[in-house]
Amino acid sequence: MNLIKEQRSIGIITILSGLIALACIILTLIAVNFNIDALSDPVLVLSTVGTNSVAARWSMISDMFGYYLLLLPIIYLFHDWMKEKSAWNNLVTFSGVAYVLIGSIGASILAVVWPNIMDAFHSANVTEQQILTANFKLINDAVYSGLWNLLEMSFAAVWWIFIGYQLQKNEFKYIGWLTISTGISCLGDTVAGILQFDTLHEVSLNIYLSLAIVWAIVIGIFIMRKKLK
Repeated sequence: MNLIKEQRSIGIITILSGLIALACIILTLIAVNFNIDALSDPVLVLSTVGTNSVAARWSMISDMFGYYLLLLPIIYLFHDWMKEKSAWNNLVTFSGVAYVLIGSIGASILAVVWPNIMDAFHSANVTEQQILTANFKLINDAVYSGLWNLLEMSFAAVWWIFIGYQLQKNEFKYIGWLTISTGISCLGDTVAGILQFDTLHEVSLNIYLSLAIVWAIVIGIFIMRKKLK
């Protein structure tokens, strides 16, 4: 079945993904008691007063669905749309699916790790807290620096930039540039991870986190109103 016929349904799902991704940001802020520094250094969560482990769990579940899993329909919609437009179609779709799967695996891991260690930390003795902190840092580094900011973002950059290029070629200029811009932010984060350039990482990641939400809502509205040809 060709998903081009399901544009309206996919548009609604994609808008929903953007709204859930926005909820992820809000829940994360609640989880860390609005300690902005903890967003760039998750270990600070353990020493921050007034954190919320329930919000932490739901922030990662929202991350899993908002930033990742609910994008699968639009990834396959663009796959069907590009079948006759590019020989690179299968590779580009693979990159989109890889981004979703790698990202959602990382989020699902942290949905378990964050609340469990946060709850255990406050009732632990000093020695146990040191062990919990070391474990928390190791797992967060593996997910954030490894799965997300290095591997996942490489695939995300390929998918968004190529999709944006195809949209531009087919006279969808503004939505094409928004899509390419989202991909460039992912590429910047990948380069920052490879070169271990913290400033570029912070800038690129924050742009991605914002643009991914805007993109999902805008592209969802776009495909509900405009027939892809």
